[in-house]
Amino acid sequence: MNVNLKLMATKSVSFVFLAGVFLNVGAGNVFAQDAAASADFLTYEAQLHEQDTKYSKKVMKAVRESLGMAAKSVQLNSVIETMPKVQVMDHYLTSFGDKVKGNEVRRAVEDVFYIDLSYISKMDYGSKLAIYPNNVMESLRISFDEKATSTTKDADIMKLAKNEVMDRYIEVHDYSLTGAEARKLINQIFGVNLDGISTLEHSQLAINSKGQWILKSDTDLFILESSLDDIDVSVYATEYFEELTGSKQLPESLKSKLINMGFTYNESTELLYYKNPANESVPDAFKGQVLGTIVGTIITEYKN
Repeated sequence: MNVNLKLMATKSVSFVFLAGVFLNVGAGNVFAQDAAASADFLTYEAQLHEQDTKYSKKVMKAVRESLGMAAKSVQLNSVIETMPKVQVMDHYLTSFGDKVKGNEVRRAVEDVFYIDLSYISKMDYGSKLAIYPNNVMESLRISFDEKATSTTKDADIMKLAKNEVMDRYIEVHDYSLTGAEARKLINQIFGVNLDGISTLEHSQLAINSKGQWILKSDTDLFILESSLDDIDVSVYATEYFEELTGSKQLPESLKSKLINMGFTYNESTELLYYKNPANESVPDAFKGQVLGTIVGTIITEYKN
């Protein structure tokens, strides 16, 4: 909603109130109309703010209440919208109570990050691993009434849908995971690093992974795209980059650094490509290096 419409709404409410003053005889009627008009205007203003907010009404309501504000207050909207997404997620999770189930964590991820973990699980996208990290495997073994050190059920565990792995882990831990612990688990199971994504929100780097956009804006300069199982990674320029520079050719500094990390460059497609020789999902450490290199290039060469 633009400023002009807001001003029109304000004037309309003021006009209704003034008309009431002149047309109603009793002072009680005047004050009643004043109160009604003011209440209507405040409600309308709240609706305007809600429509313009970065997050949905239920997320904004939950975060406000977590911060000790009234559910419909708009005073902290700008503060909430500039918070790191991980912080918003933590506040939002409090609305589910002391015990937070797996489906509620996944809902929080979708509502705050717009990433559908259930879709990743259903399509069996994401991390392709021979085995999950020890803490996950030990908890899942316990969920099958096995000893934490037993490997009897490991093959069965690795066949489970990612959502079920997540649900079993959270149940074993009595539904008491903190936001930070839940995000670590999500990265270990789904290969989605929410902490990293949160820090990259305004980096001008788009990320397409697990069959969906993880990060995207109209002013992104480069796109990092991974295969559905995260084994392959590609880096290329956006249309906005081409508009800005007059070319879709990647900068030589970025090409040189990523080639030294094992990428190959295709001149015809103007694309950098990497495939993990182990035929497993690219490790987090390598992802971090790649992301750091791209963001570093954006900061040093394209930021004012």
